[in-house]
Amino acid sequence: MSSTQRYVVTANNNNNGHNCRRAAPVPALATARGKLACDANEVVENTDEPPSTETCCCLTDTRRKTILGGIATLGIGGSWVASTQLAQATYQPYFHAPYLVVWFCSVWMAATFPLYFASVRTCTRENKPLATTVKECAKVFGEQGLTVKSFLVRAAPFSVLTVAAHYMFVLALSLLPGTDVSALYVSNVSFVYLLSWILLREKFASAGIMSVILGISGIVLMSYSDGFGGSSLLGVALGVGASAGHALYKVLFKWLLGEADSGQVALFMTLLGLCTLLFLWPVGLVLYFTGAEIWGLHALPWQYLCATAGFNFAFIQLINFGAAFTFPIFISVGILVAVPVNAAVDAIVHNKTVSAIKVMAIIIFIMAFLLLLLPDGWEEQVRKVIPCKKKGPPQEELFTSRSLRRIHSCSPSRASNA
Repeated sequence: MSSTQRYVVTANNNNNGHNCRRAAPVPALATARGKLACDANEVVENTDEPPSTETCCCLTDTRRKTILGGIATLGIGGSWVASTQLAQATYQPYFHAPYLVVWFCSVWMAATFPLYFASVRTCTRENKPLATTVKECAKVFGEQGLTVKSFLVRAAPFSVLTVAAHYMFVLALSLLPGTDVSALYVSNVSFVYLLSWILLREKFASAGIMSVILGISGIVLMSYSDGFGGSSLLGVALGVGASAGHALYKVLFKWLLGEADSGQVALFMTLLGLCTLLFLWPVGLVLYFTGAEIWGLHALPWQYLCATAGFNFAFIQLINFGAAFTFPIFISVGILVAVPVNAAVDAIVHNKTVSAIKVMAIIIFIMAFLLLLLPDGWEEQVRKVIPCKKKGPPQEELFTSRSLRRIHSCSPSRASNA
């Protein structure tokens, strides 16, 4: 056995005749709360016995976030693909009601804050009353808190915006494959940058301008793939509208309400669901009686509706609260992964092939997305690799870049997910 092999040994008064040499003073292995102290000095070297089965299994914060990030990536990509494909499957000869699908999915958001409150009580064992928690989370509306006026002025307009953008996304699924619509959604980062530059006074960045140019180029290619005309062009227009609507929602949320913690986001999402439930149901009836939508209570595809709403709910929770447990880069990767997975599902299940022009458009969308993931001052990092006269101070790492936080900041609802 190598003399460098070291392992943790528990306290034992009898060393059974083995010669153990203490490598360093061993501090107390347990605190009053029973937490084990894992330290590199708390080891003993033994050249006779095999290593003990008791090992230090403490995970570093980076490793823990990386593991959770991998899980979040799979969850985001899988839930988005599932909700997109299932929303498209709701279109039947006897059922053509995209607004009803959107309304049903949006109502589920009302369960966000109750689940948040239950998880906080369970995980942290805080006995804080519900009224106190609601009052603290309602600070997102300002010093006055949650009032009828703030509910109608702040929550209701956002509810209309998210439902409208979501409706365009689901309606686009009736005209285009899920791959095309999901690829168009990726272009929302370009709209986020433009709106942030106008409303939030974000600083000018070369990567942002390049992302906008690539996003526009991808939209043009996607439109050209099936010809400039017919239903495909309308589908592209709806997909772009959904992407722009979702970007507008995120920027307006930050502009009007500012930064929000997890509890405030959960309360806001619940209010969005309640607004949809209480005020937006007449729109569905108008569309039904005018013949714009076809559905009946006796022929509702409940299995598709519930599955779509469930996966949509899971996707939104992972997007909004995943960044609290892992690095934002994993949230972005989950969104990007869904595009090729959607293409694979369309090819295998629906026998829909992706043309070369569409592949080029998808690649351009992904490049535009990745450009905005670059950390602030990435040019200086490039100059360090490529010798040049001017050198700057070290910049922020990718996992904590402000660009990532801008893209995923306070997005209580994915306007383009179904």
